[in-house]
Parts: sequence; C-alpha cells; structure tokens
Amino acid sequence: MKLTINEIAEIAKVAKSTVSKALNGQKGVSEEKRREILSLAERLNYEPSASAQALASSRTGIIGLLLPHEAGYTLAGSYWSAIITSVAEAANAHGHSLLILAPPAGDDVAGPVETVIRRRNVDGLIIGAERLDPGITARLDAEDIPFVLIGRDPTIKHYSVDVDNRGGSEGLVAHLLASGYGRIACLAGPAEYPYNRERVEGYRLALERAGVSWNSVRHAGYTSEEGRRAVTEILAGHPDLDALFVTAGGEFLLDCIDVLRLPGVAPRRIGLGAFDDYRFFDYLDMPICAIRQPLRDIGGTAALMLFALLAGEAPRPMHRTLDVELVIR
Repeated sequence: MKLTINEIAEIAKVAKSTVSKALNGQKGVSEEKRREILSLAERLNYEPSASAQALASSRTGIIGLLLPHEAGYTLAGSYWSAIITSVAEAANAHGHSLLILAPPAGDDVAGPVETVIRRRNVDGLIIGAERLDPGITARLDAEDIPFVLIGRDPTIKHYSVDVDNRGGSEGLVAHLLASGYGRIACLAGPAEYPYNRERVEGYRLALERAGVSWNSVRHAGYTSEEGRRAVTEILAGHPDLDALFVTAGGEFLLDCIDVLRLPGVAPRRIGLGAFDDYRFFDYLDMPICAIRQPLRDIGGTAALMLFALLAGEAPRPMHRTLDVELVIR
C-alpha cells in the first residue's frame, strides 16, 4: 500500500505543507529538513499521486490535438486518423493522455482555442494549420500555451511540421510528362490553404522546366458538389486532356475518380496523379501515380517538438519539412 503525503508528514514530524514544499523543491523549508524528507520518501518508496503532481506543477498530463475542420469531415479520410494514432503513441510514451478537439460544423478553430485558454485543460496543443490565422496563434502565445503546427502558414512564424508539397508535386508531374502525357490539368483544393498553393506551384514548375506551355488549374472547395462540378468542367473545357493531377485526397479525390469513371469519359486514357496514396488504387483499372506522405512521422515529429517545448527546450529547426515518396502504380 502506497504511503500518503500525510503519513510522510507524520513520520517526519512536520506539517504536510512542509513535506509538499520539500518534495516539489519549493522555498520555505531548510536544506537540512529537505534532505531528511527526501531521504525518508526515497527509503519508503513514496510516489506522489498524479493529481498531486499536476497541482504542484500546474500540468494536466494532457496534450490536445486540434483538427482543422469538424470531426465528421476531418476523420472521413485516412490522413488525420494516421496522425492521431502517432500522436497518441507519443503522448503515451511521455506519460500523457491525448484530447481530440474539433470545431463545430461551419465554425472555425477560434472557438476550441478559446475553450482551451479558458479551461486550461491541456498542457500544449498540436494544431492543423490550414484554417489558422495569426490572431489565434497570438492568443496562444499571450497565454503561454505551447503549440506546434501541422502544416505551414507563411503568415505564422512558429514551430511546425509539413511535407515537401512543392517538390512532391513537381516530381509527380515530371513523372507524368516523362510517361508521355503532355496535356495535364490540375484540380486543386481551396486556394486559401497554403499547401494547395505550394502543390500548384510544383505543378507549374514541372511544366515550365519541361518546356510545356499547356496548363490548366482549377480550384474547388472540399464538397462533393464543388469537386464533381470542377472535374466535369475541366473535362468539358479540355477534350484533349490526357492526365489530371489532384492536389488532395480523401472524399475530394474519390469524387474526382467517380466522375472519371462515368460512361463516356474513358478513364483508361487519362493518367491520374494524386497527392495522397491509398491501397484501393491497386483495384482501379486506370493509370495512377501518387505521392505517399509520411503520416506517422508527421504526427510523431509534431508530438516530439511539443514535448520539447513543454520541457523548456527550443526544437531546432523551427520548421521541419519531411520528404514524400512517389509511388508508381
């Protein structure tokens, strides 16, 4: 049976507050008495309760992962599910629990951030950066809540983890060009998200370096209606199209594939490049190449950076860019 702090105080013949100060390195107790109490605690294998440690250190033993969109939408694909898994594993390894946070439908991430600030229910945050703005991160800085971003926003200078969006896209489009495709259109997600802009830049850079002037970029929101309409309009506007590069995965990519498989489209004549990789690609009767992102490394790296911040360290470099892999199918 574990000893309590009251029993340590009784054995040492001091007040409970004196034992607490000695165990937590606080002032108000002589060095001689501190050494006596610490020696007694060690000899008796005293272990403070988790709640007592949290109160003494102002730590909750919990880190938060803030999703960029409502939970039902964000978790529909495999991207965030894989990241959550790796963050949870890192949290467990550091003796922490993981709290998943998400904005309500139609809302932004400012609400959950304000809730965290008000309740102080996490020690730090990992945040999906695509819908952040500097005002939100400034609030976290002002409240001394450590955080790390997944995804990089050029308007926010802070600790972050991302992948090589521009280089990955350039490599994928260069492969399509080398495979004989010359009229490659680009279907991109919302232009306000930095990673979409970087992936479009990679697309254009590959065409420019190959001396190909034919190009077409169309941005669409992440809804089935917008995505399907965008693909339909690309096909109608470019009957000579021979390949399509899609800058995002999940339902956005699936809606694109659905349109390509409609009667009269002949998907086998259109090469598909996707900035995301899925096992189901193996079962599609169409030429596909994909960018595989190191999802577990993204989450694990972000978690390690956050725990470094919680330990009072400054992770270097401030921004980590992880390599991606081109998968040919």
